[in-house]
Amino acid sequence: MQIIVPMSKPVFATVALLSFLTQWGMSLWPVLMVSDPTVRPLPLAISVYQGHPPSGGGDIMAFGVMMVLPMLAVFLAFQRWFVQSVASTGLKG
Repeated sequence: MQIIVPMSKPVFATVALLSFLTQWGMSLWPVLMVSDPTVRPLPLAISVYQGHPPSGGGDIMAFGVMMVLPMLAVFLAFQRWFVQSVASTGLKG
C-alpha cells in the first residue's frame, strides 16, 4: 500500500483534471436545476447568449476568457502529475 499510492498520484491527478473538464462543460444539469437567469453557470449563459444577435467580438472573447481561466488554473495546479502520467504510459517498469 505504501508503494502503490505514491506511484498513483499522476493517475489521480489526470482523473481529477479530466473530471473537472467534463463537469465544467456540462450544460444539461444547470438547465434542469436553474430557473433564475441571474445565477446561471457560465456554460449555460454562453449557450443562451449565442441565440441573440451578435453585438461584437469583445463580448464573445470575454466569455471565452472566463471559460478558459478556471480550467487553466486547475491544469497548472496539476501539470506536474499530468505530464508525468502521460510520459509514463507505455513504458516498461
